[in-house]
Amino acid sequence: MTCLALELSPALGAVQLWFKDFDTWPLLMALLVSLSCALLGTVFLVRRTALLGDAVSHSVLPGIAGGLLLAGIVLEHNEDAFGASPTMLFILAGAVVAGLASAMLIEALHRHSRIKPDTALAAVFPAFFASGIILIRLFFTYTHFDENCVFYGALENIFDFRDVAPTLFCSILVVIFFLVFYKEILITSFDRQLSGTLGLPVGLMNLLLVSLLALAVVVAFEAVGAILVIALLIIPPAPAQLLSYRFNRVLILSALFGLSAAFLGSWMTIFLEAVGFKTLRAPTIAVVASLQFLLALVFSPEQGLLAQALRKRALESRILEENLLGSVYRLGGTPQAEAVTLGEAAARLGYPPGRLAAALRRCRIRGELTVESEGILLTEGGSEKVAGIIRGHRLWESYMIHEMGAASDHVHDAADHIEHHLQPALVKELEKLLGNPNLDPHGSEIP
Repeated sequence: MTCLALELSPALGAVQLWFKDFDTWPLLMALLVSLSCALLGTVFLVRRTALLGDAVSHSVLPGIAGGLLLAGIVLEHNEDAFGASPTMLFILAGAVVAGLASAMLIEALHRHSRIKPDTALAAVFPAFFASGIILIRLFFTYTHFDENCVFYGALENIFDFRDVAPTLFCSILVVIFFLVFYKEILITSFDRQLSGTLGLPVGLMNLLLVSLLALAVVVAFEAVGAILVIALLIIPPAPAQLLSYRFNRVLILSALFGLSAAFLGSWMTIFLEAVGFKTLRAPTIAVVASLQFLLALVFSPEQGLLAQALRKRALESRILEENLLGSVYRLGGTPQAEAVTLGEAAARLGYPPGRLAAALRRCRIRGELTVESEGILLTEGGSEKVAGIIRGHRLWESYMIHEMGAASDHVHDAADHIEHHLQPALVKELEKLLGNPNLDPHGSEIP
């Protein structure tokens, strides 16, 4: 790839603002790690065991240390640990064994004792992680074992295809696994009982997923480290879940979020260095992923904070409008009766008149109220609307008394709240269940 340069000043010379050829392998490594972690993290997130990825990512450390020890005994001479090397096979085997052991121990503690899953997880993975650190301190004192690389990652140390090969193999394996066993993953993730009824190997699927997770974590060590891999496992699936409810779409969105975070984070590192802020690529990728999550949290069309705030405000406005219509109706402001002043309607609701001014304006625009010189009157459309609201109110009171056994003097407040949320289909169900009554439990006519 060519480099885009910008002349800042004659003294500073050209500053790199785009990827160069030597950035190819770190970028590819980041993309592959993000893809595999995002896909696997999505499964654990929908299973509500997202922190199991955290546990496994820490628990594989003694497996790595054990694999290195065994490689040192079996292999006569090998300088490289990570990357495409014979030692990597021992590391992967040890990591898988340690990851499976920690996952099975957590499950056993939960099933065969009174310990809750979160407590079992918190008890197991620190012990595994600490034992891994002890093994490293004891047996690798005089060996070139970069702890910072293992814990925090160093994408800057990825130089050629040998370093990327294990991660490429793992990513291909993860993608193939999801393509081949998508239905099994879907069913075992959302309905374990149905999975057992259909004869699906739930336990085997869990073991395979944990094994793939352990592989992904180990091959990601040299790139993003044991700590930052947790961010790539958990953060990309989180905004994906905020944007969709369908599992296949969540998987695709999670992969896209992971890939885009890897690309933008790698580029941001180059850009920040160009303007004088030197940082590492792995943490920058994690920060970009966090920013993606924050954007989805705020702006998601259905589940975002902004959408929720707008829906809440719309609901509050509708409740004010319906309360205003109901107050005018109960005070006699029908087309055939006398007009009602805004002050009288507000006093009946216990509101200051100014609080209903906007609601009155919206009701007038929709043609539900008219304002005459003598006061406010309901239109025919407004009368029909408020009659439907009152009907739902009184039907719900009847339902609470006859079906739920509530006292007649304890149902008004509950019905007053629920009347704003009753959908037409539910009102019809209430009518059918109660036999289309004409009077409510208090003797008042149901419109």
